[in-house]
Amino acid sequence: MNATTQNNNLENTQNTCPQDSAVSVPGLATLRARGTMKWTVYDEDVLPLWVAETDFDTCPAVKQAIQSGVDREYFGYERRNQSVEKALAGFLDRRFGWQIEPTWVRLVPDVVKGVATAIDELTPQGSDVIVPVPSYHPFFDVPSAVKRPKVEVEMTKVKKNGAEEWAFDYAALEAAFASTDNPAGVGAMIVCNPYNPLGRAWRPEELAKLVELAAKYNVRLISDEIHAPVVYAPHKHTPLATLSETAARVTVTVLATSKGWNTAGLHCAQMIFTNPDDRAAMAKVSPLRTGSASTLGQVAAEAAYTDGEAWLDSELEYLEGNLDLLERRLPEVLPGAKFIRPEASFLLWVDLSEVPGLADNPGQKLLEGARVAFNEGTMFGAQGAGHVRINFGTSREILNEALDRIAEFAKEHANN
Repeated sequence: MNATTQNNNLENTQNTCPQDSAVSVPGLATLRARGTMKWTVYDEDVLPLWVAETDFDTCPAVKQAIQSGVDREYFGYERRNQSVEKALAGFLDRRFGWQIEPTWVRLVPDVVKGVATAIDELTPQGSDVIVPVPSYHPFFDVPSAVKRPKVEVEMTKVKKNGAEEWAFDYAALEAAFASTDNPAGVGAMIVCNPYNPLGRAWRPEELAKLVELAAKYNVRLISDEIHAPVVYAPHKHTPLATLSETAARVTVTVLATSKGWNTAGLHCAQMIFTNPDDRAAMAKVSPLRTGSASTLGQVAAEAAYTDGEAWLDSELEYLEGNLDLLERRLPEVLPGAKFIRPEASFLLWVDLSEVPGLADNPGQKLLEGARVAFNEGTMFGAQGAGHVRINFGTSREILNEALDRIAEFAKEHANN
C-alpha cells in the first residue's frame, strides 16, 4: 500500500482517546485544513511528526473562551486587570506549589522573545551567553539577536540507578563560566526546564548545582519552562526559581500555554521576575522593546490556566500511551535505534547512528524513503548528527501508520 492510499484511509477518521479522556484527534483532512506550519510545509503524502505542534482538538475551555472573544469582537487594546497574571499565579500554585504575585509577571509575545528580553535588559552588554547543546534551535540565534557572543556547552550522559540519563556537564559549565576571555564575562545561561529536545524534567538537586555555579560566577539563569505542563508521573516539574532565595535572585522564568494547550500562534507568553531588582529594572523598559501579547492570546491563556487542567491531564494520559507505543514498536521497526524515554514533553530524541543506512542525515532519508517528516538532529546542534526528534503529539493511528511506513522503508532498504 503506497503513502497516498494510506493517507486516504485516514482522511476523515476521528481518533478518540480512551472513554474517560476529553482529548480527541481529527482526521488528516481536518488537520491539513488547519493550515498551520506543521501541516503545510511538506507534500500531502507526508506524515509530519516534526515541529512542536500537537494534533489534538483544542481544549474546549480554551476554544470557548476564544470564540467568546471573537463574538464580542475583543480585538482592540487589551484590558489591564491582570487576569492572565492572576490565572497563571493560581495554576502555578495548584500545579507546582509555587506562589507568586501577579505583579511579578510581564506578558510578551512568545517565550523566545522573553528569553532574549531577559538577556538584553538584565545582563551586561556584550557578555557571553551559555547555550547547552543539543539545544532548542531558536536559542542559537538569541545571543546574536541581542549582540552577545554565544558559547555552546555539550550535555552529557550519566548513569542513574543503573540507567542512562541526560545531564548537565557541570565541570564543562564551570570551565565556561570561569575561563571566558570576554571582559564583560558570562552574563547568562539559557536553561530549558524541562529540556527540549532531550525530554528531561530536572530534579531539584540538578538545578541546585546550576544555581550554585550561577551565584559563584554572577551569571543569570534564563529558564524556559514552556514544557512544564507536560511532565509524566512519577517525574515532577521543579520551577527553577523556587529552589532558594538565591535561585529566585538569579533566575528569570519564561513560560506559556503554547505546548500544554497548543496555542503558540496566539502569542501570549509570560515572564516571571522573582528578583525585586529585576522588577524595578523592567518597569522602566518600554513595550516597544519587549513587544506585547495579543488580546485573544490572553483570553486563551487565562482559560487554559483557569479551566484547562482536567483536559491537560487527559492529554498527558494519551501522550503516555503514545510513548508506550513508540517504546514497543520503534526498536522493532528500526533495530539499533536508541532513545531514553522522555520524562517531559511530547518530543522523543532518537539516536539512529547505529541503524544501517541512517547514520548520516536520517531525517532526510526517512522523509524521502518513508514519507515521514521528523526534525533532523543537526537542527539542534552538531551533536545531533545521526539523530531525529519525533513529535508524538498525534493520534495512535497516525503514529502507527508512520511506523508502518518506516518498517516498509527499512525492509526495502535491507533488500537493496
